[in-house]
Amino acid sequence: MVFGLYCLYLALCAILSPIMAHIHQYDLSAKLTALFMFNCHQRPERTFWIFGYPMALCARCFGTYLGCAVSCFLELFNKLNINKNVIIALIIFSFGDVLINFIIKGFNSGNFVRFFAGICLGIVIVKIISYLFNLKGKNNEVKEKHC
Repeated sequence: MVFGLYCLYLALCAILSPIMAHIHQYDLSAKLTALFMFNCHQRPERTFWIFGYPMALCARCFGTYLGCAVSCFLELFNKLNINKNVIIALIIFSFGDVLINFIIKGFNSGNFVRFFAGICLGIVIVKIISYLFNLKGKNNEVKEKHC
């Protein structure tokens, strides 16, 4: 739950940065943008633009945070039921996009594809975290039964 709120906070900050610049709150916009300087390249050509200003995150990172936030809340209420084959497809798509952009210099998959790849990656991250926590819980249950 805390992880989902944190991801939602970061996604909202990324959206607020260009909005603050648009209403001439440049100091606040700069602080929101600086919040992400160590975990995103923030290349303007790879970001969505709002009111003529770039978001504080690239499309892929924004999609990842948004995917994590939404997936956390769905997982919390047991509404994120995805089988292993779909998880594997999401992994292949999200990492495939990254690899293609890295291997083929100059290839541009576009911001919407990057955004969707980020959402897929966010879903995968949440499913992995959920699996690890469930696995730990099951191991504790087994230990309690043997005692």
